[in-house]
Amino acid sequence: MKKFGSVFHIVFLMLTLVFSAMGQTTMSVTTQIGSKSIPQDENFILSFTLTSAENASATLPSYKFPELLNFKKQGVSRAKASKSMNGQIVNTYTFSQYYLPDKPGNFEIINEWIEVGNQTFRLEPFTIVVNPALDTEEFTEELLPSELILTSNDPLFVITSNTDKPFVGQGFTLKMSFFVPESNTQEFEFDRNDIQIPALISNMKPKFCWEENFGITTEQILKVSINKKKYTEYRFFQATYFALQNQKIQIPALKFRVISINRKGLEAIKKPVFFTSAPVEIKLRDLPHHPLSEKVPVGNFQLKENISSSNSKTGQSLLYTASLIGDGNGALWNYKSPESDYFMNFVPISVQTTVAPSQEKMFGNKTDKIQIILKQPGKFALSHYFNWIYFNVKTEQFDTLRSKIVLDITGNSSDHVLNTDRAEDEVYRRIENKNTLEVSWARWVNWSQLVNLILIFLAIVIAFLVWKRPN
Repeated sequence: MKKFGSVFHIVFLMLTLVFSAMGQTTMSVTTQIGSKSIPQDENFILSFTLTSAENASATLPSYKFPELLNFKKQGVSRAKASKSMNGQIVNTYTFSQYYLPDKPGNFEIINEWIEVGNQTFRLEPFTIVVNPALDTEEFTEELLPSELILTSNDPLFVITSNTDKPFVGQGFTLKMSFFVPESNTQEFEFDRNDIQIPALISNMKPKFCWEENFGITTEQILKVSINKKKYTEYRFFQATYFALQNQKIQIPALKFRVISINRKGLEAIKKPVFFTSAPVEIKLRDLPHHPLSEKVPVGNFQLKENISSSNSKTGQSLLYTASLIGDGNGALWNYKSPESDYFMNFVPISVQTTVAPSQEKMFGNKTDKIQIILKQPGKFALSHYFNWIYFNVKTEQFDTLRSKIVLDITGNSSDHVLNTDRAEDEVYRRIENKNTLEVSWARWVNWSQLVNLILIFLAIVIAFLVWKRPN
């Protein structure tokens, strides 16, 4: 009995391990190192990518990027790509940590790791070359509170938006920053930003909006120029929002607390100082009347397309790739592959969508890959099959992106002839030469008919037996 008991425990343990392994998320992880030669005012980037074939709602593992000597962490951005391949969704997540160098120089990075879940991934030693910055960048914010126009030498706490009258569905970017003039000699230090910044962000976030966050986890320190006056900007938050309905967005005045330090000899006198931001009001505009006004992206988009060959023959297949790139909400692209017709067949291969920050805006990219099987000779403009409608915020009108590719197809019509020269049609090799009268009786359609007849016969027998049963 003891022997059977130990065997039972071993089998039970093996089954537990098997089911545990089956229940775990299968993810592959790869790490990437950004440019190793940068100016002092640009970020160095470390990234890792997760690839998973599970549902998009699955929980992602925790992660931790290393602390780099002579660099300050600026924030993490996240991009997601989804591919539909053979009926299965493959999700790819890319996390990028931004580092701002403290000074120019050559910095060796050795013995550093990126932690993802319970795994650690060692980075091969490398050197980052940081060159001196050329010039201080000009602050290009379209809308600045009136405080920034003043000649005051005091620091400023501001909430800014790149537009105050966006259309419903158009992206607008909000930032929360603290500006300190370089000519200001007052000494300050931040006061529990880990507590007050999340609270301020909670009070400023607009409702009824889709958010794409730039992933700033610690303040970004930027050197900027406003009206030819130099400032140090401490950026605490940045996100792009897409309003889902026409409701006025009002961001209240917010108070930001710092510690002012006055030194008298060896004594440092500290006291809290409050800076109040100006309220921000964003008035939304409705789109013009259109049947698709609630189902199309709003923004600036362009189409980049590619075809494996514009000259081909009937019976062959081509690979068509279309990428829709822009600063609007690409999740609203509701496009399906065109239906096959007398001239060509369309077979969707994959769909990939990504959303990631680029400079001061959030950009999306939706890429479709479609196989085109050619059936008839002639010249065909793909604009009749591939077009995407969106609302253009520059022209303030609905616009359409159309394919500019024209196919020149030669060969014979393939109405009733199956191309058996393609490898994927190997199973049908020479089937066009078969006599349909010689096809075996054991086809599935015959078996299904036989099963139906048997079921009908059994039903009749059961009904007869019930009818003959004595009362």
